[in-house]
Amino acid sequence: MLSLTAGDAEGPGLLGYIKGLRFIRIEAFDTDAAVTATELLRFGHSWAAVHAIHAARPSPAHPTGRFLLTLTPKAYAGTGIQAVHPGQ
Repeated sequence: MLSLTAGDAEGPGLLGYIKGLRFIRIEAFDTDAAVTATELLRFGHSWAAVHAIHAARPSPAHPTGRFLLTLTPKAYAGTGIQAVHPGQ
């Protein structure tokens, strides 16, 4: 939610638009996400990347994790997620 909030501050209406898309599910930035973010930020990952990494890692709701579609899969090497380039 923090990234969407920052995005909406720069482009008013962005958050409302994204929230209204029926195929988009906004993930909560909870305590587990904050712990992940703190660890990954210390290792030099960007603020945007830590959200994606947390959402893609295995969890009770998604035991095998989720695929992360990205144009830069190498940026996620060693993070424990399955980063996939859509053109591959």
